Amino acid sequence: MMDGVAAPAEVVAVEPQLAPIAALCAGEVRFMEEGDRRYIFMHGLRFLARGAEKRMDALLCLNYPNSTYPSKLYLPANLGLGLNWNENAYILGRSWFSWSWKGVSPNQPPLAILAGHLEALK
Repeated sequence: MMDGVAAPAEVVAVEPQLAPIAALCAGEVRFMEEGDRRYIFMHGLRFLARGAEKRMDALLCLNYPNSTYPSKLYLPANLGLGLNWNENAYILGRSWFSWSWKGVSPNQPPLAILAGHLEALK
């Protein structure tokens, strides 16, 4: 793993509702499940963090079991940035970090959910 990006996987067709997210990624984007949680795995997600370009894998939980935080974005590293990084989780065979960020409605398209979480990193 280099810069938080896993080795590229086999190219797989992207589901239509994930196509807008795939445009932001260097590789595979797909739905994954573990237990009763549904995730979107993003290989090499490109985003800005305090103006600096970042590229790393990311995992977006679409149905986190907490009404205050119904979705969560996980990254392979704690980026600091003055956020409350309150969770270190082992999900789908990897360690992930997440911060406390609420107010992102789960009742919108996946790209809008992702954008809501990335807002915290601006």
